[in-house]
Amino acid sequence: MPLNLKDIPTANGGWFKPKEAAEAMAILVEVKDYERQRPTPNGPKDSALCDVTVFKTPEQLDRLAPEVSKGQRIEQTVLARDLATLVGSAVLVTVTQVPATKPGAHPAWVWKQITDMGIRNKVIAYAEQRDAAVDAAVAAAPSFD
Repeated sequence: MPLNLKDIPTANGGWFKPKEAAEAMAILVEVKDYERQRPTPNGPKDSALCDVTVFKTPEQLDRLAPEVSKGQRIEQTVLARDLATLVGSAVLVTVTQVPATKPGAHPAWVWKQITDMGIRNKVIAYAEQRDAAVDAAVAAAPSFD
């Protein structure tokens, strides 16, 4: 029987902080799980559990050497809700702030889709290279049957 290896989504990657990724060239967000109104110490929040790959600089993008966080929680209201229907999928984005519509309110963080085909192709090449390495490792693993 072939090995059907899967990851269990766990929140060991901390919380996504948009301010730290605001200047990133590209962010690959792979949505693993979504919970609507998850209980938190600060009240219930929509929460997406994701693997987040951040290419902060052009050099990281050229070398295909991003910063990877597996099992990161995204709980900012707009960011999390945009990921609700994407469980099992991935998006290639950046993050930016939009001005508040009400006086005294904080600006909201939102995803911005990447349309630059050069950046998209490099991130897709990274993902294909990463997946090929995992497939090779699984194929090289000993069989205990």
